Amino acid sequence: MDELAPEVEALRRIPFFEGLTPEDLSRIATIGERRSFEAGQAIVAKSDVGGGLFVILSGSATVEAGGKAHTLGPGGFFGEMALLAGRPRSATVVAAEPVEAMVLDAMYFRPFLIKNPSVAVTILEGVVERLREVQDRIDAATEERE
Repeated sequence: MDELAPEVEALRRIPFFEGLTPEDLSRIATIGERRSFEAGQAIVAKSDVGGGLFVILSGSATVEAGGKAHTLGPGGFFGEMALLAGRPRSATVVAAEPVEAMVLDAMYFRPFLIKNPSVAVTILEGVVERLREVQDRIDAATEERE
């Protein structure tokens, strides 16, 4: 359990995991895989299919999507659409410096959700909130242009 502590803490900071119990987070961490990326290495590329959710444990990465870029640091995450819907990647993510990440692969995560329906409900609530935030940003951008 102690060896998963950094992963559990990183999962706790993800909005759609924050309502889960410590036990739920520990179970999710056990299906995660730790991966390392060198500075300048592509972690995922836009339009790639497969993979899952990446949680940055250390380092930082640059996300390029929609002609804009932003940086994610420890506790940052990406890939929730690939994890939950199996959709192609909507962004390219490159390690800005050495990155240590935990990856939750959809192949293992879906059976986990089936066995843990309360986790699935909590995650769905978080996904809805994330969608609401995106819609708010779109609405704000539209208002700025008008």
